[in-house]
Amino acid sequence: MKKLTLQFFDYHSWATKQLIEHLSKLPKEIMNKEVNSVFPSISQTFAHMYAVDELWFLRISGKSVNSIEPKPFKTIQEINDAFTYLHNEMLQFLNFKDDLEQTVIYTNTKGQRFSNSIREMIYHIVNHGTYHRGNISAMIRQLGYQGVSTDYIYYLRNINKA
Repeated sequence: MKKLTLQFFDYHSWATKQLIEHLSKLPKEIMNKEVNSVFPSISQTFAHMYAVDELWFLRISGKSVNSIEPKPFKTIQEINDAFTYLHNEMLQFLNFKDDLEQTVIYTNTKGQRFSNSIREMIYHIVNHGTYHRGNISAMIRQLGYQGVSTDYIYYLRNINKA
């Protein structure tokens, strides 16, 4: 089970990197261009994704946090650097954690107490990221550019050819 959980997290990191790399090849101004979507811009969607990843990682690692303010990203390089650092920290933590079934008790943003296993929290992070990568892909298309596929099957094909 630990191996699969780590693979899912690795997929999340890979897919985010794929999207960032794709965006780095597009005009810079699309990052902050207003789009009618879940968030008003690509950079704000990334800021939300990053804040949520960071929030769950802090909870998983035993820190008491109720919310995190999204960081305003100005460039695709800032986004890349932030996610690379955070995902490396998370993967290092998960690799050394013996029991991903360990229960974590935390307080959500509304002050309610919950408990979930680390594995369940990782699955939530991955699922949340997939949802918002889809939002960003739709935004890219709305702005007149082609998206990039970050589906799990493409990840599997990528790691199997390595």
